Order: sequence, then structure tokens, then C-alpha cells
Amino acid sequence: MDMDLGIVERSLAEELTDHAVASIRAADHSADPFPHIVFRDFFPASIYRELVGAFPTTGYDPITESRVALRLYGDHLERISPDLRALWTAVSHMLTSEELAEAIALKLRDGLEIRARGDKLPLDELKLFAKPVIYRDNDGYRIKPHPDTRKKVVTMQLYCPTDASQEALGTTLYRSSLKGLLHVGSYCLEPAKTIPFLPNTGYAFVVLKAYHSLLGMSWHGRPPIATTKPRMSILNTFYRSQAEGF
Repeated sequence: MDMDLGIVERSLAEELTDHAVASIRAADHSADPFPHIVFRDFFPASIYRELVGAFPTTGYDPITESRVALRLYGDHLERISPDLRALWTAVSHMLTSEELAEAIALKLRDGLEIRARGDKLPLDELKLFAKPVIYRDNDGYRIKPHPDTRKKVVTMQLYCPTDASQEALGTTLYRSSLKGLLHVGSYCLEPAKTIPFLPNTGYAFVVLKAYHSLLGMSWHGRPPIATTKPRMSILNTFYRSQAEGF
């Protein structure tokens, strides 16, 4: 952990990291429709309860009419009010820790091998640099199926609802299929699975483009959501280099 953390933040960050790594190691892995994992109990239960009641209310940047974002790294943490900053600083250090990146890389090794071959790189030269961001999505939010940009290596989303009432609002993974031709605007895709939007759970996948795997591209998206309260999540994206990111 970085030495600029206070004693309390460092202790909490270490606890969070140990718990998160254990969650990733225990995650369910699937290669269908592309390599991904689904994990549970990412945060200690008591800290998760505190966390979902302590989302910052200010400091967000507008992304679309139905989505705002707050970066959880570097100087952006200064936007968080002082009474909440210690907690979120510890969360940030956990999400950007080498320990978490190593656990992700080990669990998604099959996908990273495909990615490295497509990038014409030795596997050990494919690095993961995390840039976590809080997203608050409101009624009507949607994002069309897309595989993500090549500068992203692993996309990881932590679902942060207070209860199971938003279960149906999770991210959908898609596969290439001729059945997709039956639906206008489907990009020749059909839904493979929707990962339930449940408390303290999430998923991660390796970003794969056509030159990595034509039939195994990392297509994912979200049809329009209908909700009376914000859909809160943390997107922890791992980039190719420290210089890249949102």
C-alpha cells in the first residue's frame, strides 16, 4: 500500500484488499460467451453496509442525461467531502492494488492469453493499471452492445445496491449469432446472460476485439433501465498503461 495513507486508512485498505482477493479467487469463471468471472461478497459485509450509505453526493461529472461519474483515483479523491474521504481513499487503494490486479490476471488468464496473442505481446508484458470510477445511473439509462475500447484490458463492475430490488438491472453479455439478424439494431448479437444486479457482487471480463477473437468479442451492454432510485456501481477498469484512463 502507498505510504501516503494514514494508519487507519492503511489498515482498512489492507483488510479490504485481503477480502477482495479472496472474493476473486472464489469467483465463478466462464468462457461463454467470452472469458469472464462473477464474484460475490467483494467487501466485508459490515463495510459494504457502510459504503452504500456513504456514496458522495457531490463531485460527479455528467456523462449523459441519465449517468454521472466520480473518479476514485489520484487528485479526484479531493472532490469527496472530508467526512467520507478516508473510507473512499481506502477503497481506492484496494481497487488499484497490485494484489487485486494479480488475482484478476490469474482468474482471467485464459482471456488474457487470447488478448496477448491478438496484441502480439508476451503475456507477461500485458499490464493492468486500474482506474476506478463511481457511476450513478438514473431512470432511462442504457448503453448499446459494445466490446469496449482497445486501451482497456479488463473491465470490472462492482454492483452496489442497498438490496435486491434492482436485481433485473444488471449488465447483459452478448454472443455473435445469426439469430441477431431477426432484431433490428442487434449487431448480429443475441443475449447470452444478464448478471443480476445484487448487493456486493459483480463481474469482470477481458476486453476482446475482432482481431483478438472474431466470435469471442466482449460484447456487453444494458437495455434501458426503469428505476425510481439511482443504480449505483463502481467500474474498475484496468488499462494498458498508467497514462490511459477515463
